[in-house]
Amino acid sequence: MKAALSPCPNCRRLEAEVAELRAQLRLALQRIARLEEQNRLLQGENRQLRERTQQLEAELRRGKRQAAPFSKERPRQPPKRPGRKPGQGHFHFQQPPPEAEIEETVRVPLPQCPRCGGCVRERRAHEHFQVDLPEIRPRWRRFVSESGYCAHCRCRVHVRPPEQLSGATGAAGVSVGPRAKALAADLKHRLGVPWRKITDLFSVAFGVKVTASALYQADARLAARLDGVYTELAQMLRQAAQVHADETGWRIGLLPCWLWVVANAEVSVYAISDRSHPVVLQVLGREFKGVLTSDCFTAYDARALGEWVQQKCLAPLIRAASELDEQKTRGAVRFPRAVAALFREALALAKQRPQLEAALFAGRRAELEARRDRLIDPRRHFTDPDNARLAKRLRKQRRHLLTFLSDAYPALEATNNRAERMLRPAVITRKTGGCNRSRSGARTHAVRASVLVSLRQQGRDLLGYLSAALLAPGRPPPLSAAPAAATP
Repeated sequence: MKAALSPCPNCRRLEAEVAELRAQLRLALQRIARLEEQNRLLQGENRQLRERTQQLEAELRRGKRQAAPFSKERPRQPPKRPGRKPGQGHFHFQQPPPEAEIEETVRVPLPQCPRCGGCVRERRAHEHFQVDLPEIRPRWRRFVSESGYCAHCRCRVHVRPPEQLSGATGAAGVSVGPRAKALAADLKHRLGVPWRKITDLFSVAFGVKVTASALYQADARLAARLDGVYTELAQMLRQAAQVHADETGWRIGLLPCWLWVVANAEVSVYAISDRSHPVVLQVLGREFKGVLTSDCFTAYDARALGEWVQQKCLAPLIRAASELDEQKTRGAVRFPRAVAALFREALALAKQRPQLEAALFAGRRAELEARRDRLIDPRRHFTDPDNARLAKRLRKQRRHLLTFLSDAYPALEATNNRAERMLRPAVITRKTGGCNRSRSGARTHAVRASVLVSLRQQGRDLLGYLSAALLAPGRPPPLSAAPAAATP
């Protein structure tokens, strides 16, 4: 019998390596299994986070759509008391109507006590007046006109009264009158009511059945008639001593654009375009000699506007400095505090101008200008990046910051509140009815909004003017004429 052969050293070494590899393989498989389990857990957490992100984005969108967003500033302690301060402003209350305007008097006698039925003595009469809207019914008018064949002209001629807005007959022989179309245009472009809600209002309140498309087409025709008035408004702004300009985001279909407004106390002109400073040149012209008041938007710094006299709105600059004052600590608060104090003192000095002597006013103005130059000196070094950005912004607008204190413009406004107020109707329209779908619709909206807001600024009869514009055989009456008496 042969003896068993003992394994050689090389075989033992190989067997040990195989055993070690098998152990490493088992560890690798276990590690892979743990990684797969962790991957499944991470996928579940990722799915939950994605769903939570979608919910937060939806809440954020809803928050942006709210009419009055929450204030970011800290509440004051104690909070400011609402209402006007004592002795400021005018207090008005509803006056009783004249006796001739009272259409109905309702008397309720008191012969006995309504509780126990007993006798009542020392009776006194108490008056209360109530005003309400009457029931409004549509006013139908029939126009009967004639047509005939003219042998001399060799064509069929047709005559119609000047009050008849449309000459259609037959199936299209029923149309909406000029005052209804004027009211619809005012509700849409000045008050921001969508067309379909206007049709609901006409149906419920006035009993007038009309479609949104009919009102839209009538509005486009009215805008075409008012195109010359729109040009006239721009010409009036070119002759103004001071105008205010502002802009807000807009859309024409999917194209991002800007809605611009250029306004003064009597006229407002709107323009919708995807361009920037050329819109200002288009409205005011290159030879504008007045003062342009605006914010620090880069479009107003274009080379074409470099020679214009401008006044930058101080309100956002003071607000930016105040925000830095709240955010910064230690030495970084000195610069924003000095900037806010400088502009507040300048505003206070402008209010005191009528009571100050010319020499005293000039000395205080020179002091403020010197402080401005020291604050934004290019040689000054800022360690805080936010302060450096604010200083760079002020340095860029240096010659447009205190224009309202110069002797050449004693009545100049230092803020751009007028243009911001004129933008509010456009913002309401953007939120409620959206923007425009075509360039022709954008042009219609700009023309109609300009005319309506300007009529409102001048205190003129909106419905009367627009009705006259619709019925006028030629050009509508100019807005530069004396204002008509406004209807109550």
